[in-house]
Amino acid sequence: MLFEREPLTPAGRKEVLMRLFGAAARRGDEWSAVNHVPVAVLEAHGDLAAHVRFMLEAARNNRSLTREQQRLLHKTERLLDSLPESIIQTLPAGPEDNWLQLYRKLVDMHGLLEDALPDLDEEEYTAIVQKTVQLAEAVAASAAVEVSAASMFALMLMQAHLNKHETPKPRRCAGRRTTGRKSRGAKS
Repeated sequence: MLFEREPLTPAGRKEVLMRLFGAAARRGDEWSAVNHVPVAVLEAHGDLAAHVRFMLEAARNNRSLTREQQRLLHKTERLLDSLPESIIQTLPAGPEDNWLQLYRKLVDMHGLLEDALPDLDEEEYTAIVQKTVQLAEAVAASAAVEVSAASMFALMLMQAHLNKHETPKPRRCAGRRTTGRKSRGAKS
């Protein structure tokens, strides 16, 4: 053969997928770097924070909380306090940066609230999910990374590729192990 093709390695495939995601997710030339937090983001954050703080305060007044639930409420409050910094870091972050930081924290906060307050009714649960989605939507509308069908598909391809080529962790046996000395002693 005149031109021999070299097969693409898994690392090369990852690089191609990352470039594809970067091209799909990067805002066009009309987007200028955000030097401020947009009003819509501030309003959505304030709405979510006020609602969660009200829920936390109401839960703390409940005398039947376990220590674990109290610990989770405290952890939720600390996470809520860290959201403004995450918003500021997420808005200008490009596709190659940690642009998912805020979204991950919102997912973590949702999980903490579910664990700390298992008896939420449908109305409260719906309200907290809607307020979380509104904040995520407001940030996504102003962020450097455009959340679109193309960028999300490229991200899903990257995730599938990474999951496929991850090195599996060695399995641990659930059974008991006996040491050589104990097993020899048992035979005697």
